[in-house]
Amino acid sequence: VEWIQQQVVKKRTKRDYDLSRAQSTYFNDPKWPSIRHTHCSDNTHPCQSDMNIEGAWKRGYTGKNIVVTILDDGIERTHPDLMQNYDALASCDVNGNDLDPMPRYDASNENKIWGLIVLGPSVTALIKSPIDAIGVRMLDGDVTDMVEAKSVSYNPQHVHIYSASWGPDDDGKTVDGPAPLTRQAFENGVRM
Repeated sequence: VEWIQQQVVKKRTKRDYDLSRAQSTYFNDPKWPSIRHTHCSDNTHPCQSDMNIEGAWKRGYTGKNIVVTILDDGIERTHPDLMQNYDALASCDVNGNDLDPMPRYDASNENKIWGLIVLGPSVTALIKSPIDAIGVRMLDGDVTDMVEAKSVSYNPQHVHIYSASWGPDDDGKTVDGPAPLTRQAFENGVRM
């Protein structure tokens, strides 16, 4: 044994968004206001980064051949809007220690995120996106350093983008970040 660490449960909080502030400017999708990460460039939303998603869509970037994984509480792989993009070879359940990332039915955040990633600006037309959907179920149980490390480093030869809409409680007095195993997973990912 070269190294040992007692695993402790960490408090992790899902991030939320004020849906009433988002306005549809470019797309006719009635769910457009709930797709929070697309509205950073309009100077009325509290996003801290401008990813210019709308601009990328307008230029024709589609995400073809890109594999995205959502680190959350599961992905409903049988959902009609997601199943044609579901990548079973790159999905897992870190909480249950198996390959089936199906969530409990009270968990709904991840499928909302996949609405943006898989369907993009064509939600109304339900056109298949070239982006494959992967889900890592890891917030549906105790979150430890080992759970976070396994999740952020799951199948890095296949996954291009890891999305994590969760983290330590942002209460203004809590300071927390990745523990040793997760820091090492990040470092390994950068060195690939």
